[in-house]
Amino acid sequence: MRKSDVICSECGAGFRRLELWSQPGEKGEYRCPACDTPLETFDGSKLIAYRLTIEPSVRSMRD
Repeated sequence: MRKSDVICSECGAGFRRLELWSQPGEKGEYRCPACDTPLETFDGSKLIAYRLTIEPSVRSMRD
């Protein structure tokens, strides 16, 4: 398992990213739930999960 942090370039929301090699995932992509910016595209070879850890910046959401 690998843990990392990801920040959305558009709104500043922060996420904890978990990657499990022991389980297959699904093909698709993950988009920021606050601003809909694509953060990652999955090929389904491993299970990847995101968890919001830092709320998006209110100032960037108004622009």
